[in-house]
Amino acid sequence: MAVVVSIDGLVDEFVSTTRRHGVEVERCAVEDEVRERLADIAERLGVSVDAVLRDYVRGDWGSQMALAVLAQIRDERLL
Repeated sequence: MAVVVSIDGLVDEFVSTTRRHGVEVERCAVEDEVRERLADIAERLGVSVDAVLRDYVRGDWGSQMALAVLAQIRDERLL
């Protein structure tokens, strides 16, 4: 049985991953961004956000997004 991914779970993973790396982010800002990205993906695929969460998003996506943001911050020397 597939693991059900939720927006809250993705946001929690993002926030906890950045925190582990010493960066604090506002949860509400992360949630807004995640919702927007999922809506964009759903629109491009012609499916619902629930279908994206169920069929396309892996459980570690929140953590992967956070690591990508941290790399961008490091590469651009924003912190």
